[in-house]
Amino acid sequence: MIRVLHIIQQLGPGRGGVRTFVSTMLDCPAPDIEQSVLSVGRVEGDRFGERFFGPLIDSYSPLLVGTLGAKRLGAFLSKHRFDIVQIHTNNALGFVFASEAKKAGVPSRIVHCHNSALGSTSRLKNMVNVAMIERFLPSASERWACSEVAGEYLFQGAGYTLVHNGVDSDKFRFSSSDRAAVRHRLRIPGNATVIGFVGAGIPAKNTLRALDIFNQLRSSEADSRLLLFGQAEELPLAKEKAAKLGLSESAVFIGTVDDIWRYYSAMDALLAPSFHEGLPIAFIEAQANGLPILSSDAVTQEADLTGLLKRAALSLSDKEWADLLVTCAGKRELTAEADYVPFLDKAGYTTRSLYEQLSDRYRNMTKGA
Repeated sequence: MIRVLHIIQQLGPGRGGVRTFVSTMLDCPAPDIEQSVLSVGRVEGDRFGERFFGPLIDSYSPLLVGTLGAKRLGAFLSKHRFDIVQIHTNNALGFVFASEAKKAGVPSRIVHCHNSALGSTSRLKNMVNVAMIERFLPSASERWACSEVAGEYLFQGAGYTLVHNGVDSDKFRFSSSDRAAVRHRLRIPGNATVIGFVGAGIPAKNTLRALDIFNQLRSSEADSRLLLFGQAEELPLAKEKAAKLGLSESAVFIGTVDDIWRYYSAMDALLAPSFHEGLPIAFIEAQANGLPILSSDAVTQEADLTGLLKRAALSLSDKEWADLLVTCAGKRELTAEADYVPFLDKAGYTTRSLYEQLSDRYRNMTKGA
């Protein structure tokens, strides 16, 4: 039996990319691979059932998680046998955890990058991050990234392997019955334009700008709705801004849901004016649904697997963004009738391809052990 431990820095209440990726991998049907999850830092929201460990330290502080948390991680790994640790990260702490795993005798240590930037404008924090990467990078026996831009950011020119985010593409296909049911439940007029936003409150997702863009769109389409999913640290600010803009009825904060595929079918476009991204799982899900996407050009062009993604500069005005969004949403009637899943299958972004790729890699890492 191959024992794999997924290590995460912390676990927030939302449906983030790392949570989704790990949840997907825990469903891998390979009978010879046993997977579990450990959170070093604070945990909020749903856990992963019996196969979950942690938190090792009840804090979100990167300093505490990277010092006391890392020390406790090393002690934990010394007491429990794992063949592989897969460390999900977007900063140098991934290498610090790999260093502790190496000292504890874990033979295979994967550092898996899920984002394309540190997420801080602090020059000091970025300098410290780079210095720590240089110091601890050799501790990783494998380097994986969700996209080329993410790999170049974290691994600083060292080699890495691309591991695509996989989704259950059949589940996310467009459904006219789901579209009607969700719109009926949310009391949305049948002809209203519905915009989706995933990752509400996450600073990198730029929720406040999304509200400004939507507010501009409403000046020409009064019946439009913005559905916001997730619940992160900037959510109170976002709700306050929505109220000030007079969007209390039209900006609907859904929170975290377990059936987001139904909501994709209800939407006409997905909005993502992000400051930075890796390759968002939400983009893969949306494309399986045939949903047009308008994102910032901080999102890598790699994310466009189907021709459904339109990228725009954050420097454009809210009016320019709103006009582009209307154009994207106007294509929904046609894209809903098309089947985009074969594009995802071919590119390797389905759960089928993810399970095959990672199962083979796990087995190769432990071959001869």
